Amino acid sequence: MTATFAAGAGVGRSSATEGPGASLLATYQRLRGAPKGGLALWWYTGNVWGKTPDDVARVYFKVSGLTYQRLTPRVDGTLTQAMAGRGFYADSVTGQPLQRWVNPLTGETLDPPHVKSHQVQQVSLDGQVTRTEASDSVLLFEGGLSAPVTEGDSLWLTENYVARTRPGDARNATQGTTSSLTTFTARIADAMDARADFVPCYMNYQSLGSWPAWMRMGDRPGVLSWQTYGHKVRAADAVAGPLRPWIEARHPGFLSNPGI
Repeated sequence: MTATFAAGAGVGRSSATEGPGASLLATYQRLRGAPKGGLALWWYTGNVWGKTPDDVARVYFKVSGLTYQRLTPRVDGTLTQAMAGRGFYADSVTGQPLQRWVNPLTGETLDPPHVKSHQVQQVSLDGQVTRTEASDSVLLFEGGLSAPVTEGDSLWLTENYVARTRPGDARNATQGTTSSLTTFTARIADAMDARADFVPCYMNYQSLGSWPAWMRMGDRPGVLSWQTYGHKVRAADAVAGPLRPWIEARHPGFLSNPGI
């Protein structure tokens, strides 16, 4: 039997754990970020699927990345959330970073832009999330957090967003509309341990949106979907495989100072 996570359930104290929405925001900070506004690091990997109206979805390429996260409590109890990430699109068979990608629908050979992200958001007391960085290309960004839910010794919390960007804007890796769902999972005991400086947490992410501008699909109908999974890590050194050295070579200094 499921139940919402009880308010004031002993999740670490901060200015975000007092007043309305305290349990939701305090739990979110510990799962998504780090205690006391510290810097958290997430590793993720998974598949990117493409689908046209008349065909089944197919894996176009894989994706792997590292994303830094900082959730800072504000004096009014809300949170400022900053994220910065780097990663690569990879061959769907070998998992190695793509140097070139052949669009299966157009036959065109393209240079993938890989992943370079930066976002700043505000999280309200009721869990609503809004983008704060000024951008005339982001026409809509809205969504929010679910109430934490428990079952057995585990806890779940979700982010659910929709976004609309200016179609055809060359500054955007993605154009049109996108919806996304991220599910965070942790042990209740970890989330409630106010002494811990690191709360282990896992995530699953899925998005559905328009073709990215870099794929040069023109007016061809279809959608792209990310389906990824990952977990919080203590440091980039804990990540095996080609991802960390690839980021170090392509983005020197990012792993020591992501700028958030």
